[in-house]
Amino acid sequence: MIINITSRHDKVSPAVREKIESWLENSQSHFDIISSAQVTIDKKDRQEDVEAILHACGREVVAKASADNLYAALDAVADKIDRQLSKLRDKQTHKKGATKHTELIGDDAVNDEVFEEEEEVYLA
Repeated sequence: MIINITSRHDKVSPAVREKIESWLENSQSHFDIISSAQVTIDKKDRQEDVEAILHACGREVVAKASADNLYAALDAVADKIDRQLSKLRDKQTHKKGATKHTELIGDDAVNDEVFEEEEEVYLA
């Protein structure tokens, strides 16, 4: 997964960068459909604005939040993104003819028996 973190009007501290990366890795482990992420932090007067854009399953998932505290804004964005990703995953797994949840997450926990079908060739 490609992670791009940018900040306007301020520098990103290592603690904030680590929090964002750990949140994205946690989301990746739960959903496993995220290909890239762009997180933008903007400081305006006494307000912290955070915007996250994630690319998942060929779609963009966008969330924005503002708060007085940067960590509160990051938590709000993380909650919004996680909710949107779970909806996206559920929509894909519950459609008729859609890929199953185990195929989306690549989990080998489900052990289905494989039955080989014999092909019969009839000559006319």
